[in-house]
Amino acid sequence: MTARHAPDSRPLVLKFGGSAFADLDGYHRVARYAVRRRAEARRPLVVVVSAMSGTTDRLQRTLDALAADPPARAAAMLLTAGETVSVALLAAALDAAGAPGCPLPAAATGLLAEGPGDRAELVSASPETLSGALADCPIAVVPGGQAVDAAGRTVMLGRNSSDLSAVATAATLGADTCELFSDVPGVCTADPYLVPEARTLTRISYEGVRRMSRHGARVVHEGAVDWAERAGVRLLCRPFPWSGAPEGGTAVGTGPAAAAVVVHKDSDVWSFRSGRERRSVGGRLRAEGLTVTEFDTADAACLAVPAGARGTARYVRTARLLDGLCLVTTLGADGRAEHVVVPRPEAAAEARRRHLLLYPDTPDTSDTPGPAGPAPVKIRSAHSDVLVGPAPAPAQVPVPAPPSTGRSDGPGPSR
Repeated sequence: MTARHAPDSRPLVLKFGGSAFADLDGYHRVARYAVRRRAEARRPLVVVVSAMSGTTDRLQRTLDALAADPPARAAAMLLTAGETVSVALLAAALDAAGAPGCPLPAAATGLLAEGPGDRAELVSASPETLSGALADCPIAVVPGGQAVDAAGRTVMLGRNSSDLSAVATAATLGADTCELFSDVPGVCTADPYLVPEARTLTRISYEGVRRMSRHGARVVHEGAVDWAERAGVRLLCRPFPWSGAPEGGTAVGTGPAAAAVVVHKDSDVWSFRSGRERRSVGGRLRAEGLTVTEFDTADAACLAVPAGARGTARYVRTARLLDGLCLVTTLGADGRAEHVVVPRPEAAAEARRRHLLLYPDTPDTSDTPGPAGPAPVKIRSAHSDVLVGPAPAPAQVPVPAPPSTGRSDGPGPSR
């Protein structure tokens, strides 16, 4: 069901990835931006927030240290805590800015899902509860990647699913656009954290960005693209902080497909005894809500699976882990995909080599990728351990300096 609003009263829906909250002042920056956007548009505003950058990873590692295969409901309860914290902190920052926001739980979003609690499938969206909240408070702050099941329990829509809840919210409220803010300039032709020459697309079709996501590029959640296309919601993928023209970033809707390079840096590569066995396991993992990539090497049938995903072990028991190897995928604009496995330390260099073959010297026009800017540096919030305390020293990963500007995961990085 879709709410019908007069053109000047349809809510704005903005989603902010975890990189916007790399420090506590990030909540103040988002609050000031939200207040300004609402004042300019004179419309109700829904702000969908992710957990502070790095928080969900820390929670997942803590859970993994406690149990090899924890119950889905327990995992959902823990892993949704980061977004709940962000909702509360942004609401506090809005209040400090003199524009009280209404912090809402998953149960007030109208999003209904079914399936495993930590990677449930969104099945419907209803506008009544959220529309009622907006009638009382012009800025609603909601948790990204969360819904409720038929029993009213909070469930998680999988990792990196804030896009999905934001787009479903925009669709059910009748918004014509959903803006997705992250730490890269837009939808890129490769992960700019690995390929400094990556181009930022000015526009791309739903199918073009969906194909990137299906092949492991975390640009826009694949389910979010499906919801957007069905409802006719245009997506704007933009960096934050934002200081460019209103139509900057990447518009997803009508437009061309694009060639791209994807590095499956967060996936393990498994080798199977036969293609039939590989296909069977791949189908079961997809049914569990995981994005997997099937491919063949010269002598093996392989599968790239998100590293550390709950329940994977029971399906890959007969497979062999190709430890230390990383999958790199080249996507042609014609839809073809070429896969190669390389030693993990060589993945970035291989991606740059393949990207250069795709874009040796692309002219900057309105319909083709433009020149890339300086490669950003991935950052993690210093407060990402707020719920579980600091990680043990051996498990810590060096954190690079924050970028000067800050879209999500690859071919741009995380959302």
